[in-house]
Amino acid sequence: MNDEKSFFHYLPISDQDMEFGFYVTGGGRGTVPPNVNYPPGQHPGIYHFSWERGRELPEFQIQFISSGKGEFESTATGPVSIDGGTLFLLFPGVWHRYRPIRATGWTERWLSIHGEFMHRLVERGIISPQSAFAKLNSSDTAAFLETFDRALNRIHTDPLRHTPIVCANAMELLTLAMEHLPSVQPRVAAASTGRTNPVDDPIVNRALDIIWTRSDRPLSVNQLVASLPTTRRTLERKMMASLGHTVLDEINHCRLLRAKRLLTETSLPIKSVAYLAGFSSQERFRRLMVSEEGCPPGEYRHRERSQERIKK
Repeated sequence: MNDEKSFFHYLPISDQDMEFGFYVTGGGRGTVPPNVNYPPGQHPGIYHFSWERGRELPEFQIQFISSGKGEFESTATGPVSIDGGTLFLLFPGVWHRYRPIRATGWTERWLSIHGEFMHRLVERGIISPQSAFAKLNSSDTAAFLETFDRALNRIHTDPLRHTPIVCANAMELLTLAMEHLPSVQPRVAAASTGRTNPVDDPIVNRALDIIWTRSDRPLSVNQLVASLPTTRRTLERKMMASLGHTVLDEINHCRLLRAKRLLTETSLPIKSVAYLAGFSSQERFRRLMVSEEGCPPGEYRHRERSQERIKK
């Protein structure tokens, strides 16, 4: 366990990862000292929130507060007090907010997961936004932290690979979480391209980490290059050799996948989706959607939700 080292990463996700049915989109760990504003401001816009506004996520999150005190509120639970050793799940499309008590701060860990498997758990009533809290005792906390840190350390060591081991660690963590959460009566269920191989070039790896973690904000190719010990020409050559496409293609791919998740998992206006995904304008977002998906954002949302209803 390493509470002192704070970090977060958002993982590159390919269409193949999404088709697998269970995948990890990010994770992080941090200690919030007393009398510090929360949350930190470095996170991408779809994850950042204020206590006044709250937020809705496009995915699921496992959260664990190992020490400190805080408060939580969602449309499903109402106000909830949080103490050290508290585990809770966040659900896509469910408004919520949380924060540490200023006088105490807290230490937090989080892992974002998604996929059809998670939705099936909700549909069958196995997990529920109404029953998403558990208080762990000291021995259970130690085992849970060990599992949590194993997953987070793998992400931190190599934040640019969505590996089967990371998925397995996340599934192990989810299993432990479900063992501690209140039991829910199960219901009977009613009848792009992306990377698949590791990238060896350290410059490309660093560029990808910046893109997938910061591209929700204005990020041009020149701004990216300014953060790296290389020239634009060299970076473009390395990116093409490693991935087969340009730096701008990777930025657009990241933003488009983020936007598609927001379209399918939230009811946010198209303009808000474009902004939170990192596009400079709604029109730029619309053009890229038409180019890559063959339809504008609104039509894509309707199509994907219609297909999901058919599956159910």
